[in-house]
Amino acid sequence: MKKALFICCLLIGFTAFAQQQGKGQQRHGKQNMERPDYTPEQVAELKTKKLTLMLDLNESQQQKINNLELESAKARKQMMENRKQGKKLSDEDRFDRQNAMLDRQIAYKNSMKSILTKDQYEKWEKSAMAKHKKRKQGRMKGRKGKNRQ
Repeated sequence: MKKALFICCLLIGFTAFAQQQGKGQQRHGKQNMERPDYTPEQVAELKTKKLTLMLDLNESQQQKINNLELESAKARKQMMENRKQGKKLSDEDRFDRQNAMLDRQIAYKNSMKSILTKDQYEKWEKSAMAKHKKRKQGRMKGRKGKNRQ
């Protein structure tokens, strides 16, 4: 009887310890770190340089993509500021916001298509799809244990 009680206590202790371990961690096992607050110009420059390395862009393409990324970063920053206000959106407002976002994505994709060569565009699109898929899997992992409504 004492052995059974001792084993039960050990199991409960191990279970509690295993659950506490992840409390200081954020999604994907990363430590809870704040995201740097870059200006839109800094974001555009970093994204342009990453694309230059990935796609081997020439000077003209770099300039056009930098302008495109700057415009995109400013719009994203504005959306984040609006979201921080914390007001509840109606279904109509939510629809309008999502519709505008999709319009911006279509325009961005068309701009990239006109700036890049065919090979560069295909490589960029594959990379973008892979990132989207990875991000989507991460979101699905986070929802796994939650009740969906």
